[in-house]
Amino acid sequence: MHPKIIQLTLSSVISFILSILIIPIIIKIAKKKNLVDMPNHRTSHSTPTPTFGGIGIFISFLVVVFAFIPVIGVAQIQFLLATLIILFITGVRDDLKEIKASTKFTIQFIAAFFLAHSGIRIESLCGILGIYTIPVSIQYIITIIVITGTTNAVNLIDGIDGLAGGIGFINACIFGILFSLRGEYVFGIISLSLAGAILGFLKYNFNPAKIFMGDTGSLIIGFLLSIIGIKYLQNSYVENPNKLILVFGILILPIFDTLRVFAIRLSKKKSPFSADKNHIHHLLIKTGYDHKISAIVMYTANLIIIACSFLLYYLKIQINISIVLIFSLTVALSELLTLKRMLHLKKKVDDMLSKKKASQTQNQLLTKLNQS
Repeated sequence: MHPKIIQLTLSSVISFILSILIIPIIIKIAKKKNLVDMPNHRTSHSTPTPTFGGIGIFISFLVVVFAFIPVIGVAQIQFLLATLIILFITGVRDDLKEIKASTKFTIQFIAAFFLAHSGIRIESLCGILGIYTIPVSIQYIITIIVITGTTNAVNLIDGIDGLAGGIGFINACIFGILFSLRGEYVFGIISLSLAGAILGFLKYNFNPAKIFMGDTGSLIIGFLLSIIGIKYLQNSYVENPNKLILVFGILILPIFDTLRVFAIRLSKKKSPFSADKNHIHHLLIKTGYDHKISAIVMYTANLIIIACSFLLYYLKIQINISIVLIFSLTVALSELLTLKRMLHLKKKVDDMLSKKKASQTQNQLLTKLNQS
């Protein structure tokens, strides 16, 4: 086996083991210090639960990155590591005592700007609407939107046990394989060590959750996935611009869910950042599914979308058509879940009407018996 393949495999395995070992320690300390998320009308859990799983994910990830990436490679990603540490501190602070949304967004904006300035940015639209290379000012704007948008999208789907972690694990694994196949081992290690760290966390987060990732975890995962996606796309401009559809397919589900919820809130003349339970995972819960089944349904939808994006890529379908098809598929899957919820509600209404009718019939019979 090629030494690099062994290194990539070990990076994911060791980050997984570290996460498995670190998370229980965090759970114990959080409970001892009473650093738990208390149930309320906005949460879906019923018992006080620690919220610092993101610390275990980040520590496991960071240890492996420094252990497996050569010094010259670390130098190449110094801006990425610096911004990750800033986001990590922000997440921990927010999990301890909630930070204003505007403050968190500002920090994400600044981090995204510095990464764009360091050279990690979207430089081409890969032929969308016939546009390829774009002006530097537009590169900055699009890059910042994609990074902050993806980061917040992952944060917003972290609403039920195992969901954000599972989606993050799947997407990081696929990016890791893509980078490895192309011989880009620095970002291959970054992707796979992130996947390993998340998988270790999922052992304790899959329903019933013993710990949540908190903002620390969702910020780190969302931010890293967006950077990994941009980096993969950046290195594909010359090789094959159509690889945009792969990145689009991998990241679209949480982003679409966020856009969908924002649209619903705006249609009701509410702030797009107001809290509600209109996310796809909330709809699944309303159909009667538990956290475990709901998360698995979302994993499956994510994998279907990604598989179709790969199919379109290998069939060499034109990029504009591919984007429309993948977006349409995402909408269709979402509407299927909504349809299931409607059928579930119809069944509940029918059951209520049947019970009411049976009760009325029984009352009529009793009245007749009394009269006779």
